[in-house]
Amino acid sequence: MAKLIILGTAPAFPEPSREYTYMILQGGESAILIDCASSPVQRLAQVGVNFQAVDHLIITHHHPDHMYGVPVFLLDLWLAGRQRPLHIYGPPGTARVIPLMMSLYQWHDWPGFYPIEFHEVEMTVDSLVLDSADFRITAAPAEHLVPTLALRVLCKETGGVAAYSSDTEPCEAVMYLAQGADLLIHESTGVHAGHSSSSAAGAIARFAGAKRLVLVHYPAQGIDVDRMCEEAEREFGGPVELAWDFASYEF
Repeated sequence: MAKLIILGTAPAFPEPSREYTYMILQGGESAILIDCASSPVQRLAQVGVNFQAVDHLIITHHHPDHMYGVPVFLLDLWLAGRQRPLHIYGPPGTARVIPLMMSLYQWHDWPGFYPIEFHEVEMTVDSLVLDSADFRITAAPAEHLVPTLALRVLCKETGGVAAYSSDTEPCEAVMYLAQGADLLIHESTGVHAGHSSSSAAGAIARFAGAKRLVLVHYPAQGIDVDRMCEEAEREFGGPVELAWDFASYEF
């Protein structure tokens, strides 16, 4: 059975007890990192995942809170002696932005550095991200301040589906992508440009016919989180929960 572990749940302004929002997807034969904040190797160790098992990294968009951990992750894989390729997927520009970041660290001078293979994902509904032994992952364009991917993950073993909005305003593409999902992980930053409130996330879950809604990328300081869930539940009419760092979900 597929497992999705939330490594962080904070929005762009973090808190002492919460890391920026990113997650690891585990299957029988693969581990896929979705966004890359903090020190992924450390966080993966805390949830019992071998970081060297990660062969795929999906970057949903080019904002620092979703990808600032990329340089140290690539460094740690190199220091561990990795030889096989790492596949990195993202919206247009990913294959330009990451090498620009890494050029500051002169990564081309690191001896014996393993291959990096970049894959640009089309900004269209149902565009294929990757198809592995465990998962088929497709994407749709979210409505954010920069090109951003929402994701739909099909577990081939169980037929279960998980969807992730990434950062987005309420939009039809995300609603379509989440159709019938067993698990919808949706951001709830609030009513801001490029983001969604918890009630909007609930409405998306209802229109999509999702079975379960999990809120991430939410502020907690000065916010009534119980009310946040209540507002989402009122719109959704189904089970809603607030994810915390290291929460784990099977589908």
